[in-house]
Amino acid sequence: MDETRKQINTIDALVIALLGKRMKFTKKIGKLKKKAGLAIWDKKREMRLRKIYKAIGKKDGLSEEFIDKLFDVIFDESRRLQKE
Repeated sequence: MDETRKQINTIDALVIALLGKRMKFTKKIGKLKKKAGLAIWDKKREMRLRKIYKAIGKKDGLSEEFIDKLFDVIFDESRRLQKE
């Protein structure tokens, strides 16, 4: 059990590191959107991505509800950072 928990902890650390990298790109996108006069929220793009991510998640045994909750948090934080 200890080894399995270590593997989970390693994966969790990787998830956090990847989210950190994602948010750095999010800030760049926010600056580009401001410069171009574009809105922070692109509803059509978000809906398209959610559909794609749900399909990917389904292949890995993740529920659509989980994917929606996960990306609610990720997209909310992304929009917050883009407003800075």
